[in-house]
Amino acid sequence: MKNLQRIIALGLVAGLAFMPARLASQTTPPPTPIPAGSQVDTGYVTYDEGPISLPLGVGFRIPAYNRVDGLVLPWGPLITFGEDMLELDLTGTYRSHIGEVDPFLKARLLVGGGGELIVAGGRSTLTNDQWIRSDLINSLAAIGVGSDARNYFRADRGTAEYQHEIIRPGWIITPSIGALYENAWSTGSPVRHTNAPWGVFGKSDTLKLRRANPAIARGHTASALGRVNLEYEQEEITGSFDGRVEHAFDAPSTFSSTGPALNADGDFTQLTFGAKVSFPTFGLQRFDFRGHAVFTPGDAAPPQRFAYLGGAGTLATVDLLAIGGDNLLFVEGEYSVPLRAPVLPFVGTPVLSARYAAGSAGVGELPDFIQNIGVGVGVRLLKAEYHIDPNYRKTPFTKRSAFSVGVSLSL
Repeated sequence: MKNLQRIIALGLVAGLAFMPARLASQTTPPPTPIPAGSQVDTGYVTYDEGPISLPLGVGFRIPAYNRVDGLVLPWGPLITFGEDMLELDLTGTYRSHIGEVDPFLKARLLVGGGGELIVAGGRSTLTNDQWIRSDLINSLAAIGVGSDARNYFRADRGTAEYQHEIIRPGWIITPSIGALYENAWSTGSPVRHTNAPWGVFGKSDTLKLRRANPAIARGHTASALGRVNLEYEQEEITGSFDGRVEHAFDAPSTFSSTGPALNADGDFTQLTFGAKVSFPTFGLQRFDFRGHAVFTPGDAAPPQRFAYLGGAGTLATVDLLAIGGDNLLFVEGEYSVPLRAPVLPFVGTPVLSARYAAGSAGVGELPDFIQNIGVGVGVRLLKAEYHIDPNYRKTPFTKRSAFSVGVSLSL
């Protein structure tokens, strides 16, 4: 009897042990067999959108606004080949105030590690004063208060340039060489006028949207170009330097305002330098330096190579771009102190600043320097400053003091 009970118990245990396997085999269908030679793709799928793309989805580029062109609206496709080895940027730029559509093509070809060959050509409105304000800030100031801190000329221009990027810890060094050929002519009006594009304020002001645009020497220029650009960033210290040289073998003759030729042959050499440095001092306080220089040793350059000073972006006590020439030197330093209180809605805490600026510009030489000392207060996007000229000498285009309110994206 005991042996029979043991046999029954062992049978029950064995049955319970095998029951889950039996149930699983009865309720789970067998896996679908995979055909021989096929594999399951578990990777991401990439789609080839083709070589032609439209920036911003519709082909429009970032627009701009100025007192000569009015609305500047570029449009065009971007064409790439060989995994971005070759890029063609073709645009047609509509300029509302002069009623022109300017064609322009820029081609970029990657050459070896870090090298690029850039060839560009077309018709455009050009300026030498883009260093004063960024395109965005100048456009907002022009359409908002009529303050356009640039002078302009028109040209058909072609350039070819080879550049090579060298990357080191904290540094990006980009030297380049190239050539330029242009046919330039004047635009806007060199005298007082009433034909100005629309603006919220300043449309009828002869120092703003109705400000005269200096005439240039019409003609062709053929030049050799050289350039080196340095960028530095290490922790909270940033800096940049841009040095350019242009030697013109052929250019329009340059004449003085009284008539005699300053450079009848037309050839000239011009050096242009720009530098910026920003670093912290104590706590959240910072010091910012900016400098710009244009030197033309030897024969004078034509007016399409002149640079200008004046206005809140450079010397606030001088009328906007009232002094200029083929020689220019400008330096400014600003010390900023962010306050801890009060914390204002949407714009944060105010920033106090002290600023010193000095500059001069002329044809063939640098006249006496004009100095400005200023104090300011700013919040995010907006900044108000008061400037004085400590060595004020009255001229038709200078003032003892000036107050300015502007847009600042750096705060």
